[in-house]
Amino acid sequence: MDLSNFTQDMPFFLWDNGTGNMTHWPMDFHYQVSDFEAPNLLRDKGWKIFIIILFGAVIFLGFIENLTVIIVITINKRLHTVTNIFISTLAFSDIMLCAFNLPFQLHYGITDYWSFGPVLCQIIIPMFAVPVFMSTLSMLMIAVERYILIVFPFRKKLTIEMAIGIVVVIIIFSVVCSIPIILHTEHSHEEIDIRPYIQDIIKKSFCIENWKMKTSRAYTMFVFVLQFFVPYIIISVLYFQIYKVLKKRPIKRKETQKNYKTTRILIAITTTFTISWLPFQIFSIVSYFNPNISSHLGPAYKLTDLILKIIAMSSSCVNPFLYGWLNDKFRKEFGTMLGKRMMKMQVSRSGYFRTSGSADYRSEKNCATENL
Repeated sequence: MDLSNFTQDMPFFLWDNGTGNMTHWPMDFHYQVSDFEAPNLLRDKGWKIFIIILFGAVIFLGFIENLTVIIVITINKRLHTVTNIFISTLAFSDIMLCAFNLPFQLHYGITDYWSFGPVLCQIIIPMFAVPVFMSTLSMLMIAVERYILIVFPFRKKLTIEMAIGIVVVIIIFSVVCSIPIILHTEHSHEEIDIRPYIQDIIKKSFCIENWKMKTSRAYTMFVFVLQFFVPYIIISVLYFQIYKVLKKRPIKRKETQKNYKTTRILIAITTTFTISWLPFQIFSIVSYFNPNISSHLGPAYKLTDLILKIIAMSSSCVNPFLYGWLNDKFRKEFGTMLGKRMMKMQVSRSGYFRTSGSADYRSEKNCATENL
């Protein structure tokens, strides 16, 4: 690629795995020679440190909190309920994002090139779409389960086995919906000749999605409707029906109070997810239907993209808090598990000291006998 006569912005398409499509942003050569890459505020050291801290906090907290939720639910049989099966799936999807996607997102967003090879390029991109599908569908099934349990209390309820089967279907469906991303993903290399400015040729690798524009837009809308719009319309209707039924029941009944509290927690989780992801979903759609947005935002485009992604992912840190600390039963089981763990450590340490003390005493006694 010879850029010797380049005087205008060149549109360039790179990976944006938010909705499984291309990201369009300009390569502007009116900037300094050393900044031949796409203009973005992430070259500023202050912004770069800020983004790294934000991503690092979400990755660490999201991973630890959601792993704790899964461990507590798995260990305690009293928490083996249908709702908690879907909660665990939600936590697992957040772990997938925090551990296997966000670190790559951070590196790619800051460096503007892909350095992890073709295999991970084919895996990491759909890794973003799969867990997001899993999250929305898990929350949909939580709403369905609560609706059946409260609105139709005498009907046959979902069993643990049925819930596990539904989770398997959710995972398969999420992977199938992400197949188009895999088919359109390419690991490409570019040699950028900037010898009019610097006597060198820059070699870069990119993980890109090569779509036709119409296909890209169609898939974008498909993902938005199926992954976001339809599930939340259904969830809203179901929780509204649940609220109406609970409102008619005596508030003083223990079962009604319990259902009220559980429903509020689940609505809070769904609302948090919606508020967190909606700005990024809108930004993605606007980007694909109006490619000039990158030119309008200029250097702020990449920074805006990353900040909206981290806002979206912040729900993975909030969900475990909402479920764990607002749920009395979960909090009690977590405290019991932590207490038992601390007690075992204390017993183990005291046992070690007793054994060591006895050994020291026997050693001193033997020495005294030998001296006699």
